[in-house]
Amino acid sequence: MNEKQIISYNEIQQRLNWTLLQKIDHSLGTIESFLNQFPNSVISFSGGIDSVVMLFLVRMIDKNRKGVFVNTTNEFSEIINFVKCVENIEIIQPEINFIQVVEKYGFPLISKQQARIINTLKYPTEKNEKTRIHFLRTDTYFKLSKKYEHLIYAPFDISDKCCYYLKKKPFNQLNKQGALVGIKATDSQLRTISYQKFGCINVGKKQALPLSIWTKDDIWNFIKQNSIPYCNIYDKGEKSTGCAYCGFGCSFDTTRFARLKEREPKRYKIMMSIKNNGITYAHAIKLALNINIESYIHPLFLTSYQEKLIRK
Repeated sequence: MNEKQIISYNEIQQRLNWTLLQKIDHSLGTIESFLNQFPNSVISFSGGIDSVVMLFLVRMIDKNRKGVFVNTTNEFSEIINFVKCVENIEIIQPEINFIQVVEKYGFPLISKQQARIINTLKYPTEKNEKTRIHFLRTDTYFKLSKKYEHLIYAPFDISDKCCYYLKKKPFNQLNKQGALVGIKATDSQLRTISYQKFGCINVGKKQALPLSIWTKDDIWNFIKQNSIPYCNIYDKGEKSTGCAYCGFGCSFDTTRFARLKEREPKRYKIMMSIKNNGITYAHAIKLALNINIESYIHPLFLTSYQEKLIRK
């Protein structure tokens, strides 16, 4: 990496191996320091177990600190019901809903990173030429997996725009005054990289990540030790909350939508009928995991894309 790191990979591993008491002490110190820098900051509360623990820790220092929940219009019903039962949580809404984002920009499939790459390569412009070249390199982490190359030619769009419009954009309003966010450095490689660059406090973004060095076992142990209420969706088979209709990671968790169908059959039916370019979500999911594209791609569409791709 060319960008400067303040925390090395070895230091992250050392911190991940700290005892739970050490991590609690570290998190409380992070929270206290951040509140001193940004006294009007709020708690970003998703209703998941990570944010439940963070809410508990923050309110150990300031019991009246407000939490804010962004209702993406794509939440599990259990999460909505749980959030409504937590004290001092403000619920805010995005400007547009999930169906509108999908219709305009595409389905959230595979992963955020792969979705962005697919969309960029599918719609080449002069402005994104350098980005496309970077994505096509074989020596970088930010590259398109070969097994998803067929999605560049698919008759529907895939993008990561739903995360921006339903989460990041409304969340950015919170960051103006400062926000404490319950995410872990080990959640993804991108979050690990961010932690190496900024640690638990990103002053530029006015954001604190007090749980960065916690593990999922730490989270559950802390919840059990302190008898902290949590959303019952975890007792119904979900390992994480996220968004109900999100297809990121669907290639790894193939039963995700089946669980939604069992719990909420009407919502499942609505979800699978959402369309982009005339293609339903149900069909897109099936095609996204099928490498034989000739069966559903019109030759004229493929030729048109190839011409655009090589055109400067």
